[in-house]
Amino acid sequence: MRPYIIILVFFYITSCSMYTDRSDGPGDIKKVKYVKVIPKKEKLSKYGNPSTYKVFGKTYKLLSTHIGYEETGFASWYGKKFHGRLTSSREKYDMYKFTAAHKTLPIPCYVSVKNLENGKSIIVRVNDRGPFVEGRIIDLSFAAAKILGVFESGTARVLVKSINIDGKK
Repeated sequence: MRPYIIILVFFYITSCSMYTDRSDGPGDIKKVKYVKVIPKKEKLSKYGNPSTYKVFGKTYKLLSTHIGYEETGFASWYGKKFHGRLTSSREKYDMYKFTAAHKTLPIPCYVSVKNLENGKSIIVRVNDRGPFVEGRIIDLSFAAAKILGVFESGTARVLVKSINIDGKK
């Protein structure tokens, strides 16, 4: 019986520790100021755009273009744990800018994100990869999540649409 108790205690401790990472969380809400993102034509990043890549045993294939991309699903957000770290594009993540992570869109690109639960909408610049959690389609910066009303609940159902700078279809 003793080995079973030890195993149960081990799983209890490790499963709880997975969800109690104190290094992540929101930043200073007072620093979040809405600044309209103006999409501009940019060259694709030398980094973060492999044709395929693998995370947690799953292979992802990048889209050849962002044009025409539209998807409904769940958004989440990431905060201070990643603040200042390099994104997939090798830019420093700034949780106070309106950026996002996406698994398959080319980086950088711009998308509009509409929170389907409250109707709020913003434009963000995709410059990172993620979220690598089942059922989520986009990971928003802390600032973007705050403006969209995703921060409080942690996730929200959203509509993500690509923005085409060239005006081509």
